[in-house]
Amino acid sequence: MNEPPKIRVLFWPGWWYPDRFNSMNGIFIRRHAEAVAPLVDLAVLYVTPDPGLNNKAIEVVTDWADGWPTIRVYYRLIPPPFRSSKVLNAWRYFRAARQGIWKLRTIWGDPVLVHLHVNPPWGQIAALKTCFPRLPFLLTEHWTGYQNEGGYRGFFRKLLTSWVVRHAFAVAPVSHDLQAKMEGHGLKGNFAVIPNAVRTNLFYPAAAATSGTNFTFLHVSTLIPRKNVAGILRATAVRWRERRDFRLVIVGDGKDRPSLERLAKELSLDNGCILFLGQKEETELAAIMRQASCFVLFSDNENLPCVISEAQASGLPVIASRVGGIPEQVNEGKGILVEPGDEAGLAKAMDNMIGGKLQPDREKIRRFAVDNYSFPAVGTSIVRLYQQALEQRRGRI
Repeated sequence: MNEPPKIRVLFWPGWWYPDRFNSMNGIFIRRHAEAVAPLVDLAVLYVTPDPGLNNKAIEVVTDWADGWPTIRVYYRLIPPPFRSSKVLNAWRYFRAARQGIWKLRTIWGDPVLVHLHVNPPWGQIAALKTCFPRLPFLLTEHWTGYQNEGGYRGFFRKLLTSWVVRHAFAVAPVSHDLQAKMEGHGLKGNFAVIPNAVRTNLFYPAAAATSGTNFTFLHVSTLIPRKNVAGILRATAVRWRERRDFRLVIVGDGKDRPSLERLAKELSLDNGCILFLGQKEETELAAIMRQASCFVLFSDNENLPCVISEAQASGLPVIASRVGGIPEQVNEGKGILVEPGDEAGLAKAMDNMIGGKLQPDREKIRRFAVDNYSFPAVGTSIVRLYQQALEQRRGRI
């Protein structure tokens, strides 16, 4: 018996940066694409401003490197301070999107469903309703802007977001906390929480306990202020003055790195205690996680950090601040939660972890990650929404 044809789905991120779909900036969307790709007929459309465009207004680039067609459309922005620049740039996005859709139709065809990602711009929704007026669409939301200190503001932004959330077949925030934040802004829709996905076949525990006597804490981030790496360093210094049987490894790069390295020296954290490794490729990061004892994240705000899920897939207990969706990840013996900014609490949690007061079940932590964040788990949940959307559409025809 022939299998039914796969659902033809268009992934369409709303906000992005030139040539960044494969970078850390696009990791959440990319992992969702990889999770559903074996289960659907997938295409990706990516429309973004590119300040490097000089000789043309729009450039369309196509590739099949990932096994599905990806259409990247770059367009020139009109720079501020022109009062009408926002309206004109929305129009430019719209024109660029239409060119990308035309290209998509010539090499792949039309989707039966559109999957939007991240708070969408006006030009995207105008293109969606013009080019695919009758298709159901979903929205996956990863954006930290819904948090009180974030960027969800402005009358027209809120008006558009309210329309999108109301008319989407489903809105899939990556955590229950993010859903609550969106509802707290008065957004009403059909919510279905689906978490970020991670490569559990790449991130897995070491075959045996790591050698050596030092307990290794690992931190991975973009080293920006809201990650509060400085607070981790100060808590580490408190512990280092009392015991020398651990070390801290920091992976990542960002604008805070020079100041953090200076702070480490001011706190007398020598090379025996702290190691800055810089940015690492994913395979390198997975290997580093297998050598760690515990993962540490001390952010001021988060949604559902992929890096915690990767650490859990590697069997690591986690010390993290109690913000965003993190309590949905770090629970039931999987680690220790501390209040954001509580450096004394973080130092105590580190001491308890080194001293073995928490005896984490690393196999249980790994199973939790596989059951909740693996590609099969997340991909199946997303495709189930696709099927429901199409069934509802068939019922209305």
